[in-house]
Amino acid sequence: MKRAFVLSGGGSLGALQVGALRLLLERKIIPDLVVGCSVGALNASFLATAPTLAELENAATIWRRVTTDRVYPGAKVRVLWRFFSGQDSLYDNRSFFEFLQESGCTPALTFGDLTGCRLYVTATHLRSGQLHVFGDDPHDRVLDALMASTALTPMHPPWEVNGELYVDGGTVTPLPLRVALERGATEIYALHLHHPSKAPRPGRLRGVAAHINQAVSTMLRLQADHDLHLIETARRVRLHYLPLWTEDPIEPADFGHSASLIEQGYAQAAAWIGRGDASTLVDAKKPGKQRRQGWRFVTRHA
Repeated sequence: MKRAFVLSGGGSLGALQVGALRLLLERKIIPDLVVGCSVGALNASFLATAPTLAELENAATIWRRVTTDRVYPGAKVRVLWRFFSGQDSLYDNRSFFEFLQESGCTPALTFGDLTGCRLYVTATHLRSGQLHVFGDDPHDRVLDALMASTALTPMHPPWEVNGELYVDGGTVTPLPLRVALERGATEIYALHLHHPSKAPRPGRLRGVAAHINQAVSTMLRLQADHDLHLIETARRVRLHYLPLWTEDPIEPADFGHSASLIEQGYAQAAAWIGRGDASTLVDAKKPGKQRRQGWRFVTRHA
């Protein structure tokens, strides 16, 4: 058996994954490989260093320390200036680049240096629009991969690696199950971040931002569903699907609630295992009622 953890993107809600991962490690559920997209790539990199509770506590400490200004620095007037002056993004990414280095991700660190478990980080190749996977080449730099995977348009500019530009991996798929499948995983734990499912009816949406947010949310949900269906049709693959969300009105760019979100993630994972949902599998060898129940669970919090 080859066990993979797949961690989705989701901005500041990534703190939920840290809590859920703590519960999994406490239950001795240890990955052989980890796949991360966007903020999920940041969390995955800690597991790849060492899939231990001590390393996860290090991740939790960093999450509690991060502030919105480190990720998206600058006053509103500065953001407006960047927009109207034709800059590549609303925010400069240098502060975030420095924060990752302060957190231990040095420019010299390569995927081959990681000894905990195999790490794969997804990004979107800007020119072709195709999914790119960092980590197949052990000489890939982890810092480049994380900067590329988190380069969310229009917040941060594209990240250049070897003359090519990359943006957030969630542009292609926010839950890159296919990457784990293609690299031989036979059991997958998918930690999928969701925002509260309180979308108003289209007629009640107000403002351009609300319509854009609704359209993007729908697109991302459909892209994640595509990867889930890939797993459903695969052979000899088991999927344990753990949706993580918060009822608190927290925006993806608001990093001021990490401590609370970590505890919420832990509690949700504990309840998930306690209900027996961890044994709800997508298994192509066992079609029928079990699979349909699994898919009802998959869509419950989408």
